[in-house]
Amino acid sequence: MNRSKLIWGIICLVLAGLLAVLNVRLPADKLMFMVGSRNMPYVPVILLAIVGVALVASPSRAKAPEEKTPEIVEDPARAALNKRLETIAWGLFLIMLGGFMFVPGELIARGIWSIGVGIIMLGLNAVRYRYGLRMSGFTTFLGIVSLISGVLELLFFEAIEGAILIIVLGAYLIAKPWIDAQRLFGKAEES
Repeated sequence: MNRSKLIWGIICLVLAGLLAVLNVRLPADKLMFMVGSRNMPYVPVILLAIVGVALVASPSRAKAPEEKTPEIVEDPARAALNKRLETIAWGLFLIMLGGFMFVPGELIARGIWSIGVGIIMLGLNAVRYRYGLRMSGFTTFLGIVSLISGVLELLFFEAIEGAILIIVLGAYLIAKPWIDAQRLFGKAEES
């Protein structure tokens, strides 16, 4: 699959989803897209969704028949490094959770805790990637959802966490063939 088409397709789909949420959330006079003399704010959503689906669904390149997938081998050093990284991330998460329970909610803006959890999860996977370990699809997915939800809570969009979850899940499912081909996610101990 053409990597740039996939990336731009996902970007278009995410933008379409965000515009759809804004169309529902904002008053009609705050989001304008004029077609002639009529306000049609749903037109960019439809166009971005169509372009995104077309780019993502474009034909992929066929894999050469002589290509073989490499055999999976577990490496004890990689397993130990991954265990140490996961322990650090869990420690940071528990410190964050304790802080959430200890600090009154009035002192910290809504969404800061979600952003912190997202940064911890995505940071864990960034360090895994840096050391050549495979990333966890589960913590990457939860980190993205947590980060986006926290930012939206800071912007006072409290009621759309479910929509963001569905959008991120849809984008992940669309990108899954490319992610599997790149072998980015899996057990960190495998080489």
